[in-house]
Amino acid sequence: MNLTKEKVLSMTVPTPFAVGPVNCFLLKGDALTLVDTGPRTPEAQQELEKQLHSYGVAFEDIDQVVLTHHHPDHIGLVGRMMKNGVNVLGHWKNDRWLQMSDSFLKENEAFMTGIYREAGVPEQYFDHVSDTRGYLAYTDRAKCDRHLSEGDDVPGCSGWTVMETPGHAQSHISLWHKETGMMIAGDHLIKKISSNPLLEPPYVKGTERPKPLLQQRNSYRKTLDAHLQYVYTGHGEPILNPDELIKVRLQKQEERSEKVASFLNRPMTAFEVCQQLFPGVYKKQTGLTLSETIGHLDYLESENVIVKIKEKEKTVYRSRS
Repeated sequence: MNLTKEKVLSMTVPTPFAVGPVNCFLLKGDALTLVDTGPRTPEAQQELEKQLHSYGVAFEDIDQVVLTHHHPDHIGLVGRMMKNGVNVLGHWKNDRWLQMSDSFLKENEAFMTGIYREAGVPEQYFDHVSDTRGYLAYTDRAKCDRHLSEGDDVPGCSGWTVMETPGHAQSHISLWHKETGMMIAGDHLIKKISSNPLLEPPYVKGTERPKPLLQQRNSYRKTLDAHLQYVYTGHGEPILNPDELIKVRLQKQEERSEKVASFLNRPMTAFEVCQQLFPGVYKKQTGLTLSETIGHLDYLESENVIVKIKEKEKTVYRSRS
């Protein structure tokens, strides 16, 4: 196997999720590094092993796995690889999702139930709160052997450093190779779709919940400052013009937020806004559409365009004008 230290080898494995196949990447340096693993399914493992073999690599050859974020389509096979003594590296915010303790799963469901109630979601849609447990069935309990944070060098991978890029997930990191302008971006940047900014419970009980769309916008701006040339993504094709794409994403978010603001000439709950913003889709994807809706409401509130009013169990929003 003849790889330069900065070369990235791509592999694409199937997932059982609507997003479709997921991309994993191989880096050869002082350590043979796999970035993301695919979900825990026989089909994904078979395909990953097959594509590794095409590069002359077996599961047993891999020294370490770096996780871009905690979603099961990216981490599902970590437990299988830990059996071979592979080190797992990722942000510390992966830990609660890797460990999947019963107490955390209950905490997460209680948090989302509270979000649904505050947003005025009818009880008939509350069964979506438990969707997370089925989603997490595609990964094993595991742990991070080493945590990676902003600016850290990736061990054994010369020239690769960590950029924290939360928004789609609180645990999200991207790997940046400054010399070549390359990035392995996970779901931070995807060419054909914009990743949902997903709601998660806070890491310290009783503190304010994260505001993922605002985080995502900050992550986009940070990525613009890196002046990237080429981005490997978690799904689909690489991005050849990342700065242009990021600017478009920021503009599209602002346009959608303006659309949300146009609804608020009367007080509305987040769910009522969600119904207007995603007619039809909200019924099947309540969690995803509500997360994005609340993200836009967070943005409009931060820009002083709207006000938030607490009414007993529910919260309503209205325009300032």
